[in-house]
Amino acid sequence: MLEYLLIILAVAIFGVQHSGLSALRVKNRIIDRFGKEGYAKIFNITSIVTFGLAFLSMWYWDWFYFLTSPELIQPLLFISGVILLIAGVAVTIAASRVISVSTVADMRTDRMPELITDGIYARVRHPLYLATLLLFVALMVLYPFPQVIIFSLSLSVYILIGAYLEEVKLIDHYGQSYLEYRKQAGFLLPHIRKG
Repeated sequence: MLEYLLIILAVAIFGVQHSGLSALRVKNRIIDRFGKEGYAKIFNITSIVTFGLAFLSMWYWDWFYFLTSPELIQPLLFISGVILLIAGVAVTIAASRVISVSTVADMRTDRMPELITDGIYARVRHPLYLATLLLFVALMVLYPFPQVIIFSLSLSVYILIGAYLEEVKLIDHYGQSYLEYRKQAGFLLPHIRKG
């Protein structure tokens, strides 16, 4: 039980780091002091370290179990995991065609960048969060082992929290135009359109 609590704690530390440094107030203070490149370095290094610790907290090393112990394969789960993995990559590619990660990361309050509503963003407001969620669900399905499931579930919960916090930030940043956009595009899944 303690090993699972450590995984959850490590993921929580990553979540606090990631969302904390993404908060506009914190981000702008760091940018004002160290510049955009300094912020990018601080964010990237701390993200890698905290995510690495969360990943290592799983203490799971049998990534090729399907080769070394094929008797453990659960075909339906394995095929579902591969499909989810492909879907996550496809959503990432679709989102990256419309907006770059550097554009997402550069949300300053001293200027008003254009609200992106083209491509996949016309249907889903947070496709990169959706893609990440699909990838972690795929990981959980491909590796149905307790520590991987706890890790993936914990990160999936954080992704939902992170998407919600991003939504609050975008409403604050774009105001009424974002509220209008919300009526057209779904949060993580497209709205079901009538007729």
